Amino acid sequence: MVEVSVISVTHDKFTGLPMIILGNTDENFAIPIWIGDYEAELLENCLLGAVPPRPFPYDLICNVIASLDGEVEKVVINQFDKGIYFASIFIKRKDGEIVKIDARPSDSINIAVRTGAPIFVTKEIIEKACLIKLKEENSPYSPQQKRELEKLLKYIFDEEE
Repeated sequence: MVEVSVISVTHDKFTGLPMIILGNTDENFAIPIWIGDYEAELLENCLLGAVPPRPFPYDLICNVIASLDGEVEKVVINQFDKGIYFASIFIKRKDGEIVKIDARPSDSINIAVRTGAPIFVTKEIIEKACLIKLKEENSPYSPQQKRELEKLLKYIFDEEE
């Protein structure tokens, strides 16, 4: 497994759908995960440090875990099938037992960001679903092909040149 961080919450220029970009610069990859509008909005608010007047669902979940003396140990994006990502949240109970809970990546990431828990991606996911190589040593692509890919990625993620 490789630890990742949230690089960005953005929108796919072609579909308009929100996505989370997870990545690890040391390991040289970034993975886009398309999510719902609500999940993206709550993640962005959290990343910006916005404090809601009342707990949002993810805040509530984190509060319940903490009030039961649990701790989110980690989140793992662990499966990719037919374009869909799957994840697990690992919660450490007071007695030390680790409980694994199946969850959507968007929910898992929202909870991890709120609790400060690390986010991991399995090597299998990186091999199967990695769309963006941040840098490529001994690349089979020519410099011109790399520039074209960079332009395409900037266009997809709506970045100004």
